[in-house]
Amino acid sequence: METERPDRLPHIRALLALSMIPSLGAAKIGRLARAFSPLSSVFSMDRKALTSVPGIGGSIAGAIRAFRQWGRVDAVLEQAEQQGIELLVPQDPDFPALLREIPDPPLMLWVRGALEALNRPGLAVVGTRNPSTSGREATVRFTRELLEAGDLAIISGLARGVDTLAHRTALEQQGCTVAVLGSGVNRIYPADNTRLAHKIIEGGGAVVSEYPPGSKPDAHHFPVRNRIVSGMALGVLVTETGPRGGSRITIDKALDQGREVFIVPHDIRRPSGYGCNVFIQRGWGKLVTCAADILEELPGYTGHTAGPLPDDAAGSGGNHPAFGSKSIMRTRITGPEAWHRAAGGMGERLCRELDGRERQIDELAAALNRPAPALLSVLLELELAGLVAQKPGKKFTAA
Repeated sequence: METERPDRLPHIRALLALSMIPSLGAAKIGRLARAFSPLSSVFSMDRKALTSVPGIGGSIAGAIRAFRQWGRVDAVLEQAEQQGIELLVPQDPDFPALLREIPDPPLMLWVRGALEALNRPGLAVVGTRNPSTSGREATVRFTRELLEAGDLAIISGLARGVDTLAHRTALEQQGCTVAVLGSGVNRIYPADNTRLAHKIIEGGGAVVSEYPPGSKPDAHHFPVRNRIVSGMALGVLVTETGPRGGSRITIDKALDQGREVFIVPHDIRRPSGYGCNVFIQRGWGKLVTCAADILEELPGYTGHTAGPLPDDAAGSGGNHPAFGSKSIMRTRITGPEAWHRAAGGMGERLCRELDGRERQIDELAAALNRPAPALLSVLLELELAGLVAQKPGKKFTAA
């Protein structure tokens, strides 16, 4: 591990120390890092300076000033070195480039496995922990087709069900796969996937987490880690899911990050896939029936092609399309009817607010005195009509 480099060590120790303070998440630590340079100076700041940082109240400021657990910090770093665990920060060249772009990137990424796997073009594959037979078949089929047609890494969360199937299928195809954990990378959860995690590492992939080695799989870690699953990928494929849960969170994060979302439709008689149909109906992702539907949409992807796709997976029957064109996240609604639906009433007011400037959803809600969720539905209509473009962080501009 490279934490011993003099220019890195104080920053790494400060990050790790701050992560040990209750109620200090990545967003607040990021604000502290922007407010104080070097970050290690934060521990010598007075209460007034600390509380001037948004989100840092009196209790957190007091905990920072009282922090004395430097022995624990150094013990974690020593344990990581002994176990061959790498620690990356956004300034490191091996840190996943796509993760630097998201609104709330992890400030630390602990890694076991091949660092080069972190910057390979990848697709996240997610879904229910209890897939039906059709859900299992869809996960295996899409994962195989993606690896046969393009040199993609398969990214998922190592959970039971769809995640496990995606990782295993990638390994069976001699492909690269990356698992993002909600626990320390030396504390695999679920425990029955420990062998799978080792195979991922042995196969040239990686197991990663923003939580330090030894961290327990606390329930609140898993929704938070989903932003890394989507953030590392060019897009997210949902093969089967209900209307709530981790897949829904990952879709929300992906859309916030400007990532593509692809959804496999399901038999309406199967409740385990009901969420997929709901999300397609709401325009949250593109309906896909084969890997070609996905690969033609990935922005800037220039991976290899494997020649003509199988007849049952080629869509139009032609060769794999050339990549590089800007993708369209949702099916566009066009024509006079779409204009009438999108531009009337609140849509017209939104267009005026966005004329020549970029606005965040909360700013629009305040300017128009309307709740943000109500505006998002109108903005979706405007986006589908080609009048508005969405950027990461729920920011919008006129198209």
